[in-house]
Amino acid sequence: MSARNSAKAIVINNGKILVNRCESRFGEYYTLPGGGQKTGEMLTETVRRELLEETGYSVTPLRLSGIYERVNEGRDEGMCHKIYFIFLCKLNSGARVAPTETDRFQIGTDWVPLREIGSRNLFPRAIRDNIRSLTGYGETIYIGSEKER
Repeated sequence: MSARNSAKAIVINNGKILVNRCESRFGEYYTLPGGGQKTGEMLTETVRRELLEETGYSVTPLRLSGIYERVNEGRDEGMCHKIYFIFLCKLNSGARVAPTETDRFQIGTDWVPLREIGSRNLFPRAIRDNIRSLTGYGETIYIGSEKER
């Protein structure tokens, strides 16, 4: 089993946080936009590319806010180890372009009031439960790990 890096973005604008709205057989939920790092790509490049692909927004990473890792049963190849690098990002000026590559379960992109995100179904829950620490200005935090067997 190899580990897969994923660069995620926290983008806040006018008191709202940018999230991907998703739907699976378990119902509707939200995720931070972002995705898998390609070989030879820096994490900051990954978060910029993924945000543009999934949401159509251009961002600039400001700082690494947190790290979270998860080991669980993968879709096709058994166990999956994913490491989330969560960046606080600034929304760049300019027009939004059409998203070109959305996630498998993504059905839209929403701006949710930051004060409400704690009561929304934001996945993984460790990110939702630590959103205040991740959005504040301070040190990078390790928000834990999760292992399913």
